[in-house]
Amino acid sequence: MPPLKTRKEMEHNLALVFENTLRKLKSNDKSSKESILIFTAPHLKKVKTAPNSRLNLLTINESIRLQANMLNWMK
Repeated sequence: MPPLKTRKEMEHNLALVFENTLRKLKSNDKSSKESILIFTAPHLKKVKTAPNSRLNLLTINESIRLQANMLNWMK
């Protein structure tokens, strides 16, 4: 898959991770919830916003970046 070209694309992909995480936490699937809490939630907690309310790209680690891009590629 081609690399991202703009900040907007990265923010879109990260929004997909947030939506996917919330959807899985609201579901009744126990294994899905456990997986999110162990592998995704700790990395999402580290993502911060800049003073202008945009995502601080420096706080996005490799794990979340890869997951975000994968979710975008899968749709």
